[in-house]
Amino acid sequence: MKIIILGAGLVGAPMAMDLDRDEKFKVTVADYSADALNSIKGKCPGVLTIRKDLSNPEDVTALVSDYDLVVNAVPGFMGFETAKAIIKAGKNCACISFYEEDPFELDQLARDKNVTMIMDCGVYPGMGSALVMYVTQKLDKVESVLTYVGGLPEIREWPSEYKAVFSPIDVIEEYIRPARYIENGFEVVRPALSDPEYVFFPRIGTLEAFNTDGLRTLVKTIDSPNMKEKTLRYPGHAEKMAVLRKLGSSRKRRVSRSRA
Repeated sequence: MKIIILGAGLVGAPMAMDLDRDEKFKVTVADYSADALNSIKGKCPGVLTIRKDLSNPEDVTALVSDYDLVVNAVPGFMGFETAKAIIKAGKNCACISFYEEDPFELDQLARDKNVTMIMDCGVYPGMGSALVMYVTQKLDKVESVLTYVGGLPEIREWPSEYKAVFSPIDVIEEYIRPARYIENGFEVVRPALSDPEYVFFPRIGTLEAFNTDGLRTLVKTIDSPNMKEKTLRYPGHAEKMAVLRKLGSSRKRRVSRSRA
């Protein structure tokens, strides 16, 4: 099977290396960064690489047309249009890209092209979402779904006390993208970083949790009157990120006024 992975970043590169271990797969990775592609080649000489600017959807459609399966691992700001381009090529796809748009907007196009696209299949949304769905299917009725998710470094290092394990630009999205959740049967939209709370975990200690936009497709696929996802960080992290967000917004306003 010929598989192409679009994006050779912190997640796309390890996926290429994992798939390359299976002799059934012929793996290709496409990315704009020559350094990222060379790094993969150095570790997995059997992986083919293509240096390509993936920001043009028409180029993506042409690029993936000769492959059996596509993995969409581009940064979130490119994810939706890339997914659409893959569907237009008539190719099945696993998509880990954390984009803001509603994946269901692509549903009819996928049906018309007879394409299966598995959206949001990272850790969370992704593996965690599948676990939530598995549990709800075992129950007669679901009253509440509450998910805490967060990848934390064992050693806390100032100032962020966090290590990005996926695209840094998508990490930033967790702090600026409005969070959707379900409360008493209604969809609620709150700012990211809102409703902070402390949560204690044995052998780990106290962490802080705040609203983030991780429910994604679960909002429409699970029948529960209450659903919420919160991201975990070491205490004090949310306040730091809120300050940076405010400073970034102020700088953006100043730049806009100067251009005017």
